[in-house]
Amino acid sequence: MSPESEHGHGHHGTGIRWLDLIVGTSAIFISVVSLVVSIGHGKTMEKLVEQNAKLVAASATPYLTVSASQIDPATSKPLLRLIVRNGGVGPAVIDWFEVKYKGVAYGDGASLLRACCASALPKQGGLKGVTYSNVSQSILPSREVTELIAINVDAGPELYKAGDDARRELSLRACYCSVLDECWQTDFGTERPRPVKECKHPSGTQLW
Repeated sequence: MSPESEHGHGHHGTGIRWLDLIVGTSAIFISVVSLVVSIGHGKTMEKLVEQNAKLVAASATPYLTVSASQIDPATSKPLLRLIVRNGGVGPAVIDWFEVKYKGVAYGDGASLLRACCASALPKQGGLKGVTYSNVSQSILPSREVTELIAINVDAGPELYKAGDDARRELSLRACYCSVLDECWQTDFGTERPRPVKECKHPSGTQLW
């Protein structure tokens, strides 16, 4: 018996040279187009992810401001208040808040009043008509306020006036973060809060 002949692997073409060339070129062209489309789609998705991240961050951004008032809107009576307001759209995680009077930091309302207004403090009895809230290491929700210090009519006209005069000598600083750990430091001046990597505690100072 004669040995079986081996069959070689033929080309899967039409046998027509010019038609095979067109088919091959078309396949390469389609592959290149698909690659370009894939790269463009990938870049578009990256931009969408980046924009989405920015939208998420913007929806959680706090913005602290400080304001003062001298009249109780509910009673129209004298009420001296320093107010911290979160005007942003997300909670403010206040790592530290600093209140200075004539360059010296104080940690609470009682020590501040002893420094600024000792002559107006009552000689006997406790301090009346004064309230204050510590702000460092606290969370202030969006659109909410907290009082740094408030002096009402029960404190007496002398202390009210002394406190109002001392208010002009105060300087304030704070560092706060969003729930996404984006942080800002501010001195509540005319400039916008400055982005920082983290809120480092100022060494050697009293925090409110």
